[in-house]
Amino acid sequence: MKKGLLFMAIAAFAFTSCDKVANIENFAVGNNFEKVLKLDVPATGPMTYAEEFAISTDSDPDFKDNLSKISGYTVKNFTYRIGAFTGDGSAIGSAVCQFVDGTNPIGDPISISAINFEAQFNSGDVVEIPVSNDLRLKIEDQLLNNNFITIKMGGAVTAQPMTADFVVGMEVEALVKVQ
Repeated sequence: MKKGLLFMAIAAFAFTSCDKVANIENFAVGNNFEKVLKLDVPATGPMTYAEEFAISTDSDPDFKDNLSKISGYTVKNFTYRIGAFTGDGSAIGSAVCQFVDGTNPIGDPISISAINFEAQFNSGDVVEIPVSNDLRLKIEDQLLNNNFITIKMGGAVTAQPMTADFVVGMEVEALVKVQ
């Protein structure tokens, strides 16, 4: 008898829960998109680096499966960390980051200074790159219209030789409309 009552209670709960699931109007998906920039500064030659790359939301399966239903994006943060480092421990770097649409800049460039490669690699710290609200809105709009954003980064270091993995991350959340 107790087993029958338990079964009926579970069945009743399951049927009422199904109605709640059917009423979901929207949900969010998120991901931290990362790109590894391989910095290789030889013993002689230029002490600079530059790279252009895209962060594409359709590279993540949750985003890709819902692209046609995404009604908006939110950029949660933009970060960097040093994923690997070898070389002169006194190497300090700087960088400039520019978001672009084709060849047109989006917002103002972002300057990053005092990148202590060895110390940041050893600590494992993730550093947030400040992004103005205006630029954040432009990035979100670019993602909504194109599903990707292009970023140009360049900079200089104070010591050579050195190699480093400069890992850029952008945490993005998308609002998915079910209906």
